[in-house]
Amino acid sequence: MWRRVTGAVAAASLLGACSGAVHQLPLVDQNNLNLAQAEVRKAGGAPQRRSVTDEEAMATLQAAVDRIRPVALQVCREMSVGTCDWNITAMRDRSLNASAGPNGVVTVNRGVVEYSATEEEVMVVIAHEIGHQAANHVAAGQKNQVVGALVGGLLFGLIGAAATSNSRSGPYVTSQAMQSGTQFGAAIGRISYSKEQEREADYLAALILYRAGVDLDKARGILVTMARASGRKETGMLDTHPAGPERLAAWDKAVAEIRASNGALPKRN
Repeated sequence: MWRRVTGAVAAASLLGACSGAVHQLPLVDQNNLNLAQAEVRKAGGAPQRRSVTDEEAMATLQAAVDRIRPVALQVCREMSVGTCDWNITAMRDRSLNASAGPNGVVTVNRGVVEYSATEEEVMVVIAHEIGHQAANHVAAGQKNQVVGALVGGLLFGLIGAAATSNSRSGPYVTSQAMQSGTQFGAAIGRISYSKEQEREADYLAALILYRAGVDLDKARGILVTMARASGRKETGMLDTHPAGPERLAAWDKAVAEIRASNGALPKRN
């Protein structure tokens, strides 16, 4: 751990877990996707990190948090779905990554600053993780994982029992089948709604930045960088995150909708 970025916000409203996205999100068509794929290809191969000192990295992260925190709290309270009490911590890890965890924990790697060309790009990453917290995605993911494990264990157990009903090894096989089913079900439960939640977190990030008066055109560059870093061109069925081009296309659709509505939250599902 590096050290905590000051600015935890006290105002929690943790309600029941939800599945998938809280809001209706704009659809991405093939033309949007083609344009995004072409942009990523033109940007080149793997991105290069820039050199920053510990002090510069911390100052950038702190400034980004301070800029978006008040607006993010306003959006979170307006949604009244997830937790609005965030413990935002900077990590020394130099990978381009951040995460949202239980109890409002948000971690942001030093690598986010190193791979970002502007402070606006750093804000996208932080606001994205805050979006997960505001939409209660962490708790929903945990619930989906538990339910998936129970259903998978029961289903595989029944199949194992039926297949070995006349065998002495039946109980052992059934037990093994239930264990495998529990693991498989938990994995499916974990990813079942994650791509939709990632798109919603991006939407909420764009909304937060728009309301904070941040230049969204300067901010979107980090999505191109992430697409270059991952190298994935298309989203697979078992992927937990949309592929880079799809994510970039969804961001542009979200920004267009947010600008048209002057920063209103989208309709609820």
